[in-house]
Amino acid sequence: MTPSLFKPSPSPSKFHILIHNNIGDGCEVFSGLFLRLKYILSRFIEMEQFNPFKNNVIATAPVPKSWFDFLLNPNSLEEHLKQPEAEPSPVQLLLQFINKAISLDKPIQVNQKHPDAVIDGETLNVESQDQYGGKKTKALKLLALKTAAFLKWNLKLFLNELPLFICDHLLSNLLTETGLQSSREAVSWADLDDAAAFALSLYHRWVLQAVVKDSFPQRPLRINTAQMPGLFETANSNMANNEALMSALQSQVKLSESILQKELDTIRALRVPTLASFGSINELDDRVVHHWENGVIVRNQELTAEVSYDLGCYFFCKQDYKQAFTLFKEVTKIVSNVVVEGNEMDSINKKALEGYVIALKTIAIENDESSEYKADIREQIENARKTNNHEEVVKLLSESCGTTELPASYRNKIEQLYPRRSMMQFRVFTCNTVQRVICGKLVNSAYSSQLMLHGKEGAVCLATIMLEALVKCRHDQKVHLADFLKYTLGLLHASLQDAAFQLLKNSDISKRLLTEDDLKRLVGKNDEEPLPFAATTTQAGNLERMLLVSVDPAVIRDCILKLVQVRPVRSLASLNCKWEIGALQQCLDAMFSGVRKDFILIFLAKSRLAYLGKNYVKAKKLLAAAELEAGNVSFMLVQLIKWELLLIDLILFDGMKSSNQMRELSKKVKTCMTAYLQGQEAMPRVEIIEYCAAFLLNSKDWDYLRSLPNSKSGHIKIASIMANVCKDLPNTNSRNLARDVWSAVAALFTVNFQQKRTSGGMVTTMHRESTQVYLPRPKFLDFICKIREEVVLSVLISCIAKMYNILKDHSLKEVFLDYIYLWPSAAPALVNPTSMDIHIVEGVLTTVLAHSMLVHPSHTSWLRTQADLFYSNGQYASALNFYLEIGIVCSNFFLEPVPKSIYTDQVYRRMIKCVSYLKCHTQEAVLCQFLEEVDYQTAFKALQEKNSYDAVETYYDFIWDTAILEFLTNFHVKRSEPDKKNHAVS
Repeated sequence: MTPSLFKPSPSPSKFHILIHNNIGDGCEVFSGLFLRLKYILSRFIEMEQFNPFKNNVIATAPVPKSWFDFLLNPNSLEEHLKQPEAEPSPVQLLLQFINKAISLDKPIQVNQKHPDAVIDGETLNVESQDQYGGKKTKALKLLALKTAAFLKWNLKLFLNELPLFICDHLLSNLLTETGLQSSREAVSWADLDDAAAFALSLYHRWVLQAVVKDSFPQRPLRINTAQMPGLFETANSNMANNEALMSALQSQVKLSESILQKELDTIRALRVPTLASFGSINELDDRVVHHWENGVIVRNQELTAEVSYDLGCYFFCKQDYKQAFTLFKEVTKIVSNVVVEGNEMDSINKKALEGYVIALKTIAIENDESSEYKADIREQIENARKTNNHEEVVKLLSESCGTTELPASYRNKIEQLYPRRSMMQFRVFTCNTVQRVICGKLVNSAYSSQLMLHGKEGAVCLATIMLEALVKCRHDQKVHLADFLKYTLGLLHASLQDAAFQLLKNSDISKRLLTEDDLKRLVGKNDEEPLPFAATTTQAGNLERMLLVSVDPAVIRDCILKLVQVRPVRSLASLNCKWEIGALQQCLDAMFSGVRKDFILIFLAKSRLAYLGKNYVKAKKLLAAAELEAGNVSFMLVQLIKWELLLIDLILFDGMKSSNQMRELSKKVKTCMTAYLQGQEAMPRVEIIEYCAAFLLNSKDWDYLRSLPNSKSGHIKIASIMANVCKDLPNTNSRNLARDVWSAVAALFTVNFQQKRTSGGMVTTMHRESTQVYLPRPKFLDFICKIREEVVLSVLISCIAKMYNILKDHSLKEVFLDYIYLWPSAAPALVNPTSMDIHIVEGVLTTVLAHSMLVHPSHTSWLRTQADLFYSNGQYASALNFYLEIGIVCSNFFLEPVPKSIYTDQVYRRMIKCVSYLKCHTQEAVLCQFLEEVDYQTAFKALQEKNSYDAVETYYDFIWDTAILEFLTNFHVKRSEPDKKNHAVS
């Protein structure tokens, strides 16, 4: 039976488990027990092989391996770890090895009466027990180190998956095995061998990572409060061990920082230990021989990146942004330049690194005036775009042509930021097109139409950008540019763009890229002779396409004249189904015919399309051309065109024009209003009247609006009653005048319920809006969104907010409003409160507030109303955001005290309620101090909450009330939290 004594153990059987359960965890035996155990196991295996009932036993699931199996057969560890879904996993095995080694390190309880143990006739004294316990602990520690090496010493994995004290034991064992007695040992990096240098570096990197991770707020661990045997005590013990260890690590973090910085100065390539580098212990020899030569070599650049990244994160946590930025820049340089092949340590989070660099750039440059850092091309474009320096954006895009610094998606994004068909958009489009040509990619087909649209300016832009890009191009790229230039010149010549064609043909880029033969093939033998068309249809097609895309009156006129010669029969109005001019069509048909009619029709139709596309400058230019064509032939058509020009002037009005321009515009508006009220033949459209009424309100022309006679126009009526109220503000006598505003606004929200019987006999309820409204609700909101005057908007917000409070009927959730004295204070003031829907009132109030804050973002009353509205609806995060914004506006970002008239006790209590619902209980306690009488009951209750989703002790620096600080100190002492108690006291 002797040969079977040293056979490797097969998979665990019931006999293995029997031995494990009886002697694996309890007794400490002498070193010869290994031989006896192997002998016993081999005998049991042979008995199993001759078991006649073996094949009839029901198959059971395989029992997972444990630390004991690998202790008996260390060579099976690597095979187990390489399994795709090993059970137990490497992390679980690591926990088992370290936990068992820690338990064996505890002193053995020896019976004083019988200090010696007898096994199989041999005496085992205490000294031999200690010797065997040391061997077993040593073997477990080596298995743990092998498992960690298999995991490639992944510190991020260790910190996330293992308790802190387990990591400390693991890395301390590595230091011991490599010949270092302590992590604080004063050594020279040059004198250390590779294994010791790696172990020391790894330990101190772990210290930095652990301290950085602990600095971030984390949710408290949930501990089962049920007193299960051993469970609760073990969890509390682990937490206590981790807290004590973290305190020790924080005290030595300065040492780790200095050691790692010294390492950066003398860093070299190291041979990192792998699983094969560690030896094994046997029962006959205490010595362990490690094979460090089996390690993997990691280059010094990779080690520099790892250490610099950890130091950078630590300095960022310390708010030493200058030092952190320097280290992160070095890491970025290494990561981008060094090709990593088979890196055994890949702990650098590249996305996080990029975020760190972006966040630190501005701070580092501001703090260091002598910094020579130059932002990359993308950041320069973003900075130029934020400052509206559009010329710089085009310049940077032009300079980047021929390079791969900017991705195509980013270029397209910049192009889409500008209005379509504008000159700035065309210049960006040209830069992107030249880049695509240089890279040999297909060109967007829309570029040719854009080029013909901008004519000579487009040709100059294209020639300039191509000339700048030519300097950086290779020979094959220059060929691409030459082919594109030939195509563009041929297109311009064929499309009758003679001015743009001549300009581009005579430019420097054509002289440098094209030969004289190329130009002759393009334009024929005589430059003055136009290129003959293949057919009349081709010429007509080019002219029609030019007519469709052009918005230049001169180009449109030229195309119409040439089209009349080529196709005199076809109606030009049929070229585009969207060329409609509405009520102007009847007047045009009655007064004009022939080519002049085509001119006016297309000018008006294109101006209408430009107006709908919000290209008001082009629309105004086309309307002026149409007015010039109409001349003295039709006074009514000219007057209607003038009303359309007035509409565009009112849209472009921004309130910043000179007094002369304001008087001129006001005069035109009053003339238009008079024409509408008198019912003249050339009556302006309703949309124009709407803008006129809004302009008069915005210019505070109260007297004119009050003097207007009664009209059928709802816009004029609303403007008139609003002027009546605003004229007398803040006089309290205006309450009588405010009744008209109250009635008009209340009618918007009144819904009439009517019952109707269907043909099947079913009774259905129909909702109809009140017939007494001046304007339907959607048109009313459109009209309000054209008003910019602060007083008018304040009165409207106040009126709607008062109705909301009456319908809400909840004193604790009332919304703040100005001019409260203008409105009635009870529900009977509403005609029929039951027929009003509070959700509709809330929706209108939200829309009016959103428009108002776009016009005046710093209006404190509106911000307060918006905050109260969110609070009333239970949207506490949004409400808190607006409450804070009020303080920011009133105190210059809290550099000055917030006036008590703004932050009243009611506002503070609502903020306290908001943070309470958001479970930010420490903030709740801080806010309790701002009340006129500190609410100690609420503060103490908040500080005792178990789960607080804020920075907790970080806010202790903002608590100044002595009673709250004393409560905090006592509270943390009772909970055995010395760090938090010290934070509260300091």
